[in-house]
Amino acid sequence: MHADLLKQSPLLTPPLPLDAAERQRLAVLDAYCLLDTQPDPLCDMITELATRLFDVEIALVSLVAEHRQWFKSRQGLDAPGTPRSQSFCAHAIVQAQTMVIPDARQDERFADNPLVLGEPGIRFYAGAVLRTADGVALGTLCLIGKSPRSQFSEVDQDRLERLAAIVMARLDMLRMGSYVDSLTSLPNRSRLVAGVQLMQAHTAGLAGLDELPQRLAAVAVDVCDHTYLTDMVKALGWDYVEGFLIQAKERLCQALGEMALYRIGATSFAYLDRCDRWQAQADRIRQAFAATVEHQGIPHHLEVSVGIVPLSQCPDATELVPSLLTAADVARADGHLQCQYEQPLGQMQKHSFELLSSIPAALLSTDQLWLEFQPKVSLSTGRCAGVEALLRWRHPVHGVISPALFIPLAEKTALIRQVTLWVLQRGIEQATAWARRGVAIPVAINVSARDFDNDDLLQLLGRLLEQHRIPAGLIEIEFTESAMSRNPEKLYGRIQEIKRLGVKVAIDDFGAGFSNLSYLKHIPADYLKLDQSFILRMESDYSDQQIVPSMIHLGQRLGFAVVAEGVENEKTRRILQHLGCDFGQGFGIARPMNAADCWDWIGARQ
Repeated sequence: MHADLLKQSPLLTPPLPLDAAERQRLAVLDAYCLLDTQPDPLCDMITELATRLFDVEIALVSLVAEHRQWFKSRQGLDAPGTPRSQSFCAHAIVQAQTMVIPDARQDERFADNPLVLGEPGIRFYAGAVLRTADGVALGTLCLIGKSPRSQFSEVDQDRLERLAAIVMARLDMLRMGSYVDSLTSLPNRSRLVAGVQLMQAHTAGLAGLDELPQRLAAVAVDVCDHTYLTDMVKALGWDYVEGFLIQAKERLCQALGEMALYRIGATSFAYLDRCDRWQAQADRIRQAFAATVEHQGIPHHLEVSVGIVPLSQCPDATELVPSLLTAADVARADGHLQCQYEQPLGQMQKHSFELLSSIPAALLSTDQLWLEFQPKVSLSTGRCAGVEALLRWRHPVHGVISPALFIPLAEKTALIRQVTLWVLQRGIEQATAWARRGVAIPVAINVSARDFDNDDLLQLLGRLLEQHRIPAGLIEIEFTESAMSRNPEKLYGRIQEIKRLGVKVAIDDFGAGFSNLSYLKHIPADYLKLDQSFILRMESDYSDQQIVPSMIHLGQRLGFAVVAEGVENEKTRRILQHLGCDFGQGFGIARPMNAADCWDWIGARQ
């Protein structure tokens, strides 16, 4: 943590122990995040130049840590560092001027040093301090010769100090690149994580301070929905959006006062606060964003979401930012101002991501994915009118995964197209196999709104029908009601193209969404499938008893064959039959089953 970070808020300023100056120096060094990093070409050029300019065997950029010195750059030396107890530079950093040792064997501080008596055999040493703008010494640019020198002139010292200043400027650039957000000039998520790590490390075991992290919470503020930001980019361009984000940042800074703010995501910022006062601060943030944020004459009414992570719930600081973003996302998804992170929430997020990242491998596997088929029957005759293909997944680690979990995950990404194409190919193959055995069994295949965004679905559908020489009427495409509101004109066009192939079309889960009924009357579908939520409670729920007959009547008047989903028992089946519903589907008729069992089930009832 930088020295200024330690000072920036009273809640982060613990009483300093006796070795306060050295602890602060180590904190600043740690905040630069240079230890154990990759070599830097510019630092290497300077140490190489120094060996030639001063005619020495060794030149080092040495950083003095708590128990060791580590070399960010080294010329003429293989070792990456040494114990601090043997370090000449540990003595140099406490001096105001460049430290020069003409002959180490004649200096009582170093005469018995292993680096003098053994390799590399130091005799001459000169170290110019690498000092920050605040005067904090991080280490040195040092020269080492294996022979003593009678003098090291003021001109030589000046040259070495100038080179050290260049090295320090380079270290500052490396720090800025790692820790500062280029757009807002705020410290970034890496700085937040490093600061929390250092606070945890430097307060551990100190009486009166070890509970400090337990009393703090990290708070994330997401200033706008990601979809809103994406639409803004499309409409107004990135230059405008960057200006807008700066305006939002300024509004947030005004609400927070002198609290240190970090940028941790495209639209997300974070700060640290006491657990007993973050709620009041969140309320001030909400009030601050109640007024529109205006940029270039365009007003933006922003709905902020707040995620809270008590540091006691996040002992691993590297998990802090993901936890904050998760909490803020959940708050937005639930329509709330704020959400406090809990471990199960993070575990669920990790599990979801793991499943999502496993889908491509599952699609290529021969034994993870399979189809089950649930019959759809005529309610007037009891005969099977077709089956719905349902995707199943057995994950190699987590076992069988519910489609209610992994299908919504895939639908948020382009992966859903690959999933749909997999189901489409296997579903048509199964319909073909049944037809060749002498029974034409229509197979319904679910697609998502994303599947209508390009020509992949239509092209593969046409190609598979031609390849398998199967009557197109044996294939049905089901899409949910919610797809109608996404892009109705494109949807109409896609459905008409599918219908021209001879394929049947069904509107699935009707009534579960909030689509305008005007969409419904224009869609050239064959089936209207009533969402099971209306059917499951129809025996006892008066409202459903009034709604279901109206939905059946509406669907049939618009020219659809109506299918009731969620038929769980014989009584419900008889009620639907009495109401004139065309088809039924549900556990009370048949559960989903594999292809062989489905064939036997159909054969026993034909």
